[in-house]
Amino acid sequence: MEPGPVIDYINQILPDARFTLVDVGCSGGLGGEWRRFGRRLRALAFDPSVDEIERLRRVETSEDVKYVAAFATISKDHPFAQKKGARDHWGRNPWNRLSVTNWLEKTASERAEMDSGDLASSGLWSETRLVDPAEEIVIPDYLRQVGLDSVDFVKIDIDGRDLEVLHSLDAVLDEFNILGLMLEVNFFGSDAETDHTFHNTDRFLKSKRFELFDLTTRRYSMATLPSPYSHNWPGENRSGRILQGDALYFRDLANPVNVDLASHIPVDRLLNLICLFAMFRLPDCAAEIAVEFRDRISPVCDVDHLLDLLVAQAQPGVGSPLSYEEYLSRFDARDSMFFPQRVVPAPAESPTSSQGGRNESASTLHGSIKESLLSKWRNRR
Repeated sequence: MEPGPVIDYINQILPDARFTLVDVGCSGGLGGEWRRFGRRLRALAFDPSVDEIERLRRVETSEDVKYVAAFATISKDHPFAQKKGARDHWGRNPWNRLSVTNWLEKTASERAEMDSGDLASSGLWSETRLVDPAEEIVIPDYLRQVGLDSVDFVKIDIDGRDLEVLHSLDAVLDEFNILGLMLEVNFFGSDAETDHTFHNTDRFLKSKRFELFDLTTRRYSMATLPSPYSHNWPGENRSGRILQGDALYFRDLANPVNVDLASHIPVDRLLNLICLFAMFRLPDCAAEIAVEFRDRISPVCDVDHLLDLLVAQAQPGVGSPLSYEEYLSRFDARDSMFFPQRVVPAPAESPTSSQGGRNESASTLHGSIKESLLSKWRNRR
């Protein structure tokens, strides 16, 4: 089941509670998944492509979704900006050796004749008409200027200053109780602390008590042996080295070490976090929030119904999904539904049916796992 029913239910019980999205690098528009929040959605979206911002404004139907044409940056006196100085955004960049770069170089004359719409539809946002470089904004300053005091989710994808913009948010991550972020990350780079790399992104967000919940990878082939593109425009390839990806971070509020953070999160924001987990195909994490904070959310939410919706999402393609209670009972019984076809545990027996209370089915299962591990070890020799 898709995450829609979970979000629809929370929209129903919290019709006036806002869900706030900040999208830094919004070319192409907001993803359709965000529209599921309906009239609860409030979004601020930034991009330096003048033509794209104008297009998005023309087609936008919600007064609560605002598009801003500007470059996002960091204050020059910010400690991160001071440390970075004049360094590039990254080191050891293989861009000039990639097949996509070779393609772009060979088609430069053709692209010069394309209008902004064609460039945009080809994913070449950086080649459209851009705002004056002087039109820079520091995201936290802008959010305060427009009167925001809370943000649920931040997305950053600007092909360069991503790590700078992330560091610019350092003070508001707690001030605005930001629940989650998705950032484009690079898997190349040096060991410099200011390089826009995954390891620097991860280190910073871990220091702010965010945890990594998902990570995608995008492959790019070298010019010496090009691979087919993954989409109908020049970009990532079907094979090649992993070069970039998207990292998904959330507050792990169910972790006991974050009890102080959780105490400051209002009930409606806890339910927004459940929506986010469901939307990013993490119904188990959403269920953990529902169970952990049952006492706080039960006055406004039928927690048992919510858990049934989440467990239905965890059973894709099932016509009549089990309830949450039935699902956990099956798990406790070591039902074969939790194992791949090649590893099916023996039916559970009562402790009294085995000598000394030893469960024979558990022994069989442990033996299967042990044999599987031994087989893997033998194959590596």
